[in-house]
Amino acid sequence: MARTHVICPLMCLSEYLQFFNITIIVVRESYPSWSKVGAGQREELDWRDVVTEAEQIVGYPTSFLNLRWLLNDEIANTAIHLRKLVGTNHPLLKSAKNLLIGSKSNLQSVGLIILLVSKAAGLPRDHTNDQHTSGVLHAQRALAEIVEMKRTGHIIHKTMANLQDKEKHGDKYNDLLYGNKIVLLTGDYLLATCLKNLGKLRNNDVTELISTGLRDLVEGDFLGERDYENNPLPSRPKASNDFKTNYNWQSEDNLSKLGSNDYLGRGKDEFLLRTMLTSGSLLGKGCQGAMKLARRGEQMERDAYILGGHLAIIWQLYLDVRDFFTHPYSYSLVGAPVVLAIWEYPTVYSYILEAKIEKRPIEYKQLYYAVRSTRALEYLTLFLEDETAAILKISDRFPIDDARNAIQKMALMIHDETLQYMQ
Repeated sequence: MARTHVICPLMCLSEYLQFFNITIIVVRESYPSWSKVGAGQREELDWRDVVTEAEQIVGYPTSFLNLRWLLNDEIANTAIHLRKLVGTNHPLLKSAKNLLIGSKSNLQSVGLIILLVSKAAGLPRDHTNDQHTSGVLHAQRALAEIVEMKRTGHIIHKTMANLQDKEKHGDKYNDLLYGNKIVLLTGDYLLATCLKNLGKLRNNDVTELISTGLRDLVEGDFLGERDYENNPLPSRPKASNDFKTNYNWQSEDNLSKLGSNDYLGRGKDEFLLRTMLTSGSLLGKGCQGAMKLARRGEQMERDAYILGGHLAIIWQLYLDVRDFFTHPYSYSLVGAPVVLAIWEYPTVYSYILEAKIEKRPIEYKQLYYAVRSTRALEYLTLFLEDETAAILKISDRFPIDDARNAIQKMALMIHDETLQYMQ
């Protein structure tokens, strides 16, 4: 199936951007552990190849996932107003561009992963031919769209420009304020449409599951301390004797509140909690909800949730490592490299604490070199290998070969490319 490119109203903001075209190595051999993978035959693929192959497997080009949501009068009217923001550098413009590209940082992959997990699990025994396409139920496709657009709406909300210091923005203040109004209306429209379509599935268990995923997203935005620009800050590191157990997100009741503030300041535990709240919960619950719609049983539901969670974690590791090495002046302070470095060497936290006390910007470049001087990258490598091995192991429980292999290819590619950044 040839990849379909879609022109939507947001195209007026920028030229249509191309996919990443980064060649990496993918391993197909069996694995007792990730450290032993590598002796088998390797195949060079790029992300575009893997996504295209995955779309062929689920019979649903990713570019179509947004069609019913973006090609309508409401969004078309919004696009007209967005033209007024060109030249203002409002954060919404960058998000609008990201909706039009296919990459490992693009939201579209969330829906594609849910479709792959749905296909990998197989159809219910009592299904009829008119209930599915290419091995994926129509209800599962609808759920993939809902989850993707729910996350899109939430991220659009997060593109609000900080206008507390009116003097700082000068003549652009009114334009940015206008952009913030568009952010609120667009995000609210997408979230409201999600809830309406979620109700159309007529499955109370799935509705509860996805609704708690949105709850977790919001909670993740208010977790821990924030700076004067409302960006998240890592927590003060705790002594190792202050706790006895690590955060085990796989065993907790995901309908209840995830984790606890007690895990803040504990390196890997803090990273896992933040990731599960901001992305892992919704993706995992989207995969779990797809199993509920297909009536695959409690064990398969749990496996799907865990698989989605691990995919979100390895994805976040990739994004954090990429941003840390490519943007040494503007990376996330709660990203994996910084959080793990602070956990190993608490003195690294002084760069953040001093800036907070003195009410001045953090010296990102100095912090960057401080993190590089620790063993954080070694821990990141072990963390990455553990997550990859977990994805390969849990995905092997899904019976349909082609979809399962596509999921594993994604994980292996993200693993290899993350290592390239660290090397």
